Amino acid sequence: MSEPLQLLPWQAPMWRLAAQAIEQDRLGHALLLSGLRGTGKRVFARVLAAALWCKTPLAERLPCGRCDDCRQVLSEAHPGYTALRVEEDKRDISIEAVRILCERMGMTSHDGRSKVAIVDPADSLNRNGVNALLKTIEEPPPRSHLLLVSERPLALPATLRSRCQQMRFAIPARAEALNWLAQSGAAAPAEAALALDAAHGAPVLALQLLQDKSLELQQSWRAALLDLAAGRTDPLKAATTVGEAQAPAFLRWLYGWLLDLLRAGLVPGGAADIEALARTLPRHALDRYVSEVQENLRRLEFNAKAQMVLEAVLIRWRALVALGQRS
Repeated sequence: MSEPLQLLPWQAPMWRLAAQAIEQDRLGHALLLSGLRGTGKRVFARVLAAALWCKTPLAERLPCGRCDDCRQVLSEAHPGYTALRVEEDKRDISIEAVRILCERMGMTSHDGRSKVAIVDPADSLNRNGVNALLKTIEEPPPRSHLLLVSERPLALPATLRSRCQQMRFAIPARAEALNWLAQSGAAAPAEAALALDAAHGAPVLALQLLQDKSLELQQSWRAALLDLAAGRTDPLKAATTVGEAQAPAFLRWLYGWLLDLLRAGLVPGGAADIEALARTLPRHALDRYVSEVQENLRRLEFNAKAQMVLEAVLIRWRALVALGQRS
């Protein structure tokens, strides 16, 4: 991956706007950084936080990455910095954690400089947490900045979204993404292209797939779905092959794979087997199945039995394929 406080190449246009806002002292009190997983939202948020404190900034207000302030941001030990995340074994960000954050944001910093909080993912805030945060956003303390990171911004209440400055992170051009992956040295060009396809064009996620070897796992899931479609295996065996431990990762991947089916003909790299299968599936039924996959992913978040969820999802997949074969 890039250096710890190094902006990603495709973020340069967005950074110029942020740097100008910092220079003119008009950076928003609440910013919503949204976009697909793997587009670099968290990298941007950390660079932005460091830029507000860096003692020796580079061109365009980019943080140097070497001064005490930058190093403290990297270690999340800066006195003006707060990172709010879902605690281990919790489903959402607790109201208690939000209240502590709001209290810290309301305190005057000892040196009069900015205070920054990163809430990640913001869509893990529960209703009480959102309401508590809204009070801080509506009456922001001086020189305070809330950076809300989300892959599902529409899951946030409209009352919260409407009070945030929107920063949307798009998938970069394929050539730019492949060039960045090549510079990382993580894989040969052909393998990097496969990883980028598996990540639906998101370079940071593609690099993660290469580094943790999960690309091979995703290819096995894809083969299992195609085997189910061809009748070479059955849903219960396929669910056992995926395994309970991988159920959340599988469903997240399946959702993206289904989106490729819905936009068949626009799949990066031209996956002929996906396109051929997509032509047999009724669009309305596939739309419903995508919603079912999302709902089952939420069920897992609320401690549904993973094996039963996998079996249900794969039984429905086989039924969907059968429907397409009859139509």
